[in-house]
Amino acid sequence: MSYAAVFSVLGWSLTFFAMALVPPVLVSAAYEEVSLAGTFLATAIVTLFVGGGLIMSTRGGRKTVSRREGFLLAVLTWIVLPLFGALPFYAGDAQTTLTDAMFEAVSGLTTTGATAYADVERLPRGLLFWRALLQWLGGLGAVTFSIAVLSLLDAGGSRLQRSAIPRAESDTLLVRLRRVIEAVWWIYACLTAVCAILLWLFGMPPFDAVAHAFSTLSTGGFSTRNGSIAAFGNGWIELVMVVFMVVGAMNFTLHWAAFHGRFRLYGEDPEVRYLIGIIVLAGGLAIVWLAWPPSGHTLGPAVRHGLFAVVSVVTTSGYANVAPGEAATWPSAVPMLLFVLVLVGGATGSTAGGIKLMRLSLLLKQGRRELSRLTFPHGVVALGYGGYPVRVQDLHGVWAFFMIFVLSFAALSLALAAAGLDFPAAVAASASAIANAGPALQMIAPGVVVGDLDAPSKWLLSIGMVLGRVELLVALTLTNVGFWRR
Repeated sequence: MSYAAVFSVLGWSLTFFAMALVPPVLVSAAYEEVSLAGTFLATAIVTLFVGGGLIMSTRGGRKTVSRREGFLLAVLTWIVLPLFGALPFYAGDAQTTLTDAMFEAVSGLTTTGATAYADVERLPRGLLFWRALLQWLGGLGAVTFSIAVLSLLDAGGSRLQRSAIPRAESDTLLVRLRRVIEAVWWIYACLTAVCAILLWLFGMPPFDAVAHAFSTLSTGGFSTRNGSIAAFGNGWIELVMVVFMVVGAMNFTLHWAAFHGRFRLYGEDPEVRYLIGIIVLAGGLAIVWLAWPPSGHTLGPAVRHGLFAVVSVVTTSGYANVAPGEAATWPSAVPMLLFVLVLVGGATGSTAGGIKLMRLSLLLKQGRRELSRLTFPHGVVALGYGGYPVRVQDLHGVWAFFMIFVLSFAALSLALAAAGLDFPAAVAASASAIANAGPALQMIAPGVVVGDLDAPSKWLLSIGMVLGRVELLVALTLTNVGFWRR
């Protein structure tokens, strides 16, 4: 194990994280939040000092990053960065406890979007901007982690993830990380800028437009308003967000290819077809159930609310364009549908969480093959994905991920129930955390308010959010004694 390589990369990550604290300093100063600007500046200095210290202390050490170092680095990144991301919340707002500050930072960087604040509108603009920026950074980190790290580690069948970005099989992890960041970040930034401009043009105030663009591309769900998107009451804004939530839930290497003129890859990618198909099918069901006469909803609001809810949940964004009280009046079939979609999630190589469409499609294909074998026991049924054959090892990885996902989901639900939540609320909160779709909780279980939970429940949810973002198998590998002995 090359700990020098791990801590060197972690040091550089903290250094870049310190640079990301500069924009909140400027925003706070622009809104005359002088004390908060000082807090952000002090946090940046502390973060830069620690990051620089790690870089300097590992100079001269072996910098080779193999699979083992990749596993450790992936987990440490999602644990260490929130520690520094929480400092502005804790030091910049007297009403924020340490638990709430950590919860908010973890929720932001994992792009979960659940918030510990019952009243986000009371927060100063600097902290509102920092919440949104955390999600934007977390989304970029999630894309980089998925494309560059998971495919190399081959965890949970991730070898099958297709990347349009050229790479050599001999590339080291550090080379892949640098190549993916260089290819993706400017596309990510350009799409965010386009989203912000469109939101502003359709009536959202400039500050809110930027903050929501950060959260939309990252499929995070943090809002600057207590009522989420429902507070704006603007159908055009909702339409823009639907489009960019879908964009965020797609494999970002496809966007890279499109920027280079290869638009045909959108049609060739299986996950794009699955994502659009699920939105059409699930959206149609939600609209029918909402518009059915006993529900009391007319067709127009049913289309608007049903489609937005489905897109918001399947992309694990979790935005809501209805008040929690109105969501409580929906037919019970709609929350159940949204609950299933939360667990499904978006595409590999995207900012979305959940099981991922690639894995779900392979599970269904293998199930269909097993049914075929019952009829033709000696038949040979080839299994492929995206035009490529699927190895037995890949299926084993997918099944392992699925079983660990289900067991982790069940364990977190039981732990939350033991901490005091009633069981339906515990199940809904567990699904939202482990699938990184926190705000969706108010549509699945409108009576549950994260800010009202006790400290043990918030820490349990924070653990669930980190496990969901690092794809479970990566984190659990570190619990294997043999991993440390090699």
